[in-house]
Amino acid sequence: MADIFLSYDSADRPRAETLRSWFEQLGWSVWSDRNIELGDAWENRVTSELQTARLVVVLWSSYSMQSEWVQKEAGVALNDGRLLQIHGTGIPLLPPFDAIQALRMQSWSGEQAHSERERLLATVAQRLGVDPSITSKLDRLGAAASSNTLPPLHEDLVSAIGLAFHYCTAQIVLYRAIRAGTWVETDIRETFSALLTLIHVDRTLTTNDPDGVLHRMVEDFLNELNRPASGVQQS
Repeated sequence: MADIFLSYDSADRPRAETLRSWFEQLGWSVWSDRNIELGDAWENRVTSELQTARLVVVLWSSYSMQSEWVQKEAGVALNDGRLLQIHGTGIPLLPPFDAIQALRMQSWSGEQAHSERERLLATVAQRLGVDPSITSKLDRLGAAASSNTLPPLHEDLVSAIGLAFHYCTAQIVLYRAIRAGTWVETDIRETFSALLTLIHVDRTLTTNDPDGVLHRMVEDFLNELNRPASGVQQS
């Protein structure tokens, strides 16, 4: 039985491996699909580990939100109160997971230093039951984070941008349904591609967004825009 079952899409493996290293540094055992041995009955193994893990950490991205397996694993954990969500995408979470508090890490690409790392580990420690050795390790991590002056997450900015991108995504879905087979999205794609280019080259645009949330949201929005809608023929 593992302390933590780590659920993610294979496209997010680099970020998942960083999460694993964070958890293991504090002495927690972690299970993910990486632990499946050659010849294992993998579906039975996944089900068994999911049912016995003390905590299920789900890394949501634009990829895992489309994964039936990740959604199934998150649903099992939600039903029995073992779910801990990491919101690693600019796209709003799907129901019913959007009604559950998630840790915001939209800007995170897998680097070891992130402003929300300490909060994530403290939350995991609380959910698993804190012991003195873990507490002292968290204190040292907090001191290291302070010395590196990691930038704070601007919650108001994140909420405002998230709402804007949620509206944009909803409008695209609606327009696809109404104009099935005839709608043209070139102008929208070019506009947001230009915005992403500006974010890359002009840092003054993101002085109030040191965590890079806008960057992540624009990238995820473009991924969603480029994803063909099922049953809709695009011109």
